[in-house]
Amino acid sequence: MTQQPSIVVIGGSSLDIKGRLRRAFLPGTSNAAAIQISIGGVGRNIAENLARLGTSVALISAVCADDFGRAIIQHTEAAGVDVSHMLTTCEHRSASYIAIVSPDGSLLAGLDDSAAGRAITPDYIRARADLLQRADMVVMDANVARVTADAILEICEAAGVPVALEPVAVGLAQRFSQTVGRFFLVTPNELEAEALTGLPVRDVTTATLAAQRLVALGVDVAVITLAQEGVVYASSNEVGHVPAQRVDVVDPTGAGAALAATIIYGLTHNIPLAETIQLGQIAAALTLQSPETVAPELSLEYLYAQLEL
Repeated sequence: MTQQPSIVVIGGSSLDIKGRLRRAFLPGTSNAAAIQISIGGVGRNIAENLARLGTSVALISAVCADDFGRAIIQHTEAAGVDVSHMLTTCEHRSASYIAIVSPDGSLLAGLDDSAAGRAITPDYIRARADLLQRADMVVMDANVARVTADAILEICEAAGVPVALEPVAVGLAQRFSQTVGRFFLVTPNELEAEALTGLPVRDVTTATLAAQRLVALGVDVAVITLAQEGVVYASSNEVGHVPAQRVDVVDPTGAGAALAATIIYGLTHNIPLAETIQLGQIAAALTLQSPETVAPELSLEYLYAQLEL
């Protein structure tokens, strides 16, 4: 009998193709770059990070039965994620993501083909309602269609299961601006926070106001990432800021998922919120220094060893 997972993640899985430029980008011509291919997708990345932290986690995602799809499933299962609820369909090709990274490690642009996620319908979710109802937390990324998100929220609200939202991108986040208060945890960056709250987010002060606005709307824990300025967070009784660790960035892809996964781990294991955010920042810093989308070195032991330094 398969173990009931503590966390159920619903969202995107993809093949990531990441090119780090060797010098300043020149439009209209070929640019020299170091290219890395790895398995990604925001929801899938969160699931793998959770598995590496020692949590039992199941992933609901959609891939095509092509080489990309098989590679995604095999890698994710090998990392310890329950993939038995993933949907294999070639209604859409497997998702892929292309990142263009500047020589200093910052993201210049991302190209996302995530149409495969549309195959996860409300009916597909309702057929697995028991899985969601018995979880400690359900996590969804904003690639999930709004009608499917509504079905997830209805099932979880009826069962008293908290739901976390990773907004993924500005355009996707905007679709949840009217319903954001139904989520227990929300983890946007500054632009996504603006889309969710309508407030300008430029620095620690304005991000703190936006996090408090999310809490006022009904979110239990709001965490806003600010790149080099770190992370601000708010709950009904706590507000804080954790500065970013200074590291040499190899690849920014996946750092947000590592942060979100660590926060989810902390919240479901009764770790104090301030400590949870600190651990999340350490996980993000580790991922920034890794060429892989999910750092293979990630573990709870690693995070606490770094926290004690």
